[in-house]
Amino acid sequence: MMKNKKEQYLPLFISGGLLIGVVVGTAISMIRGEMGIWLSVGVGGGMALGVLSFLVFLKK
Repeated sequence: MMKNKKEQYLPLFISGGLLIGVVVGTAISMIRGEMGIWLSVGVGGGMALGVLSFLVFLKK
């Protein structure tokens, strides 16, 4: 089970980062072209941002 009450929010942070990454990746790909690469970079960066923000949230 979960060790900490805050750990239940990890999927929420990852999903939020994923959503932000999809939006940013799509916007950049519409501006610069090459949908595949920018969407992939946006999704990966968004997931990383979600995990990092969860770690900051966990410290507080």
